[in-house]
Amino acid sequence: MWLARELATSETWKERIVVIVSHDRHFMDEVCTDCLHISGAAKKLTQARGNYSVWHKRRKEQQALFAKEQKARQDEIDRLREYAGHGFKYGGSASQINKMGMKAKQADKLEEAHAEHAEELSALQEDVELPIHIAAGGELDGYVVQLQDVGFGYPGATPARLFQHCEFGITSKSRIVLLGENGNGKTTLVKLIMGELQPCEGNVRRSPHARYALVNQHHADQIDLSLTPLEFLASKFPGDGSYAHTQKLRSHLSQCGVTSGSSKNASLDLESVATLAESVKNFKGAVICVSHDQFFVQTVANEAWVVNEGKVVRVDSFEAYRNKQLKLLSKVA
Repeated sequence: MWLARELATSETWKERIVVIVSHDRHFMDEVCTDCLHISGAAKKLTQARGNYSVWHKRRKEQQALFAKEQKARQDEIDRLREYAGHGFKYGGSASQINKMGMKAKQADKLEEAHAEHAEELSALQEDVELPIHIAAGGELDGYVVQLQDVGFGYPGATPARLFQHCEFGITSKSRIVLLGENGNGKTTLVKLIMGELQPCEGNVRRSPHARYALVNQHHADQIDLSLTPLEFLASKFPGDGSYAHTQKLRSHLSQCGVTSGSSKNASLDLESVATLAESVKNFKGAVICVSHDQFFVQTVANEAWVVNEGKVVRVDSFEAYRNKQLKLLSKVA
């Protein structure tokens, strides 16, 4: 937030050209006046006035318009081909035969235009992500996790406790974002919830009927980046090594919008973040997230908890927290 505000409001930066490569749409909306889009399919660079949201809206409109034009053109081609190939269904006079030939030529020209537009449509849709579905076993009644007067601190650390008197419950419908500065204890709180750490005081009650999993921000801690998605999945679920088992793994990956030939080290781009956010939002289970991506947090979270000054406190919303932080930045400036 500080960097976005600095670049957007500082007179020094207003007089300079700034080129940004970012996957944070909020940051780009606040800072950028123009967008440059590199198309891998079309092999070209295009410039557009406006921030990311303006560009994204315009691109969606272009995609819808091109798709509509393609469908209308294909319908017309089908109609012309049907007439040109009907034989003598509508009569066998010379004029009818000539008309059939004309319809065939019209269809040929439309097909040429259709092929050219198909390439443009492909370029427009190159960044469209497949939907992701995160499977769940169903929602549980009551609390999935309860923190009861929990306190925690690492041995020999100052202060002695990262936080104390932490008390809240997590249900299957919870979508919680943990907020606060780095080092305040957000990751530690997640580890307590996961059962990887034990509290110094209080109790963490975890439902025995729930399954718990962590997706780490440091992917290398969990994933061997030298493997493809298929190879990684096979290392976790080797099965009998048969072709049938490999195909089963492929089918699971395809349901997540992943192919076995995907890049081994690709990070999440803007469209991938949006797709992931939508899938997490629709997940039938509890979600606790620690993220710096404002779009992701605003899409997913329905609760916001701030870890700060030795306490874990619920705030009205992420927006309320964000506005408070912006006011603090204004006072500092």
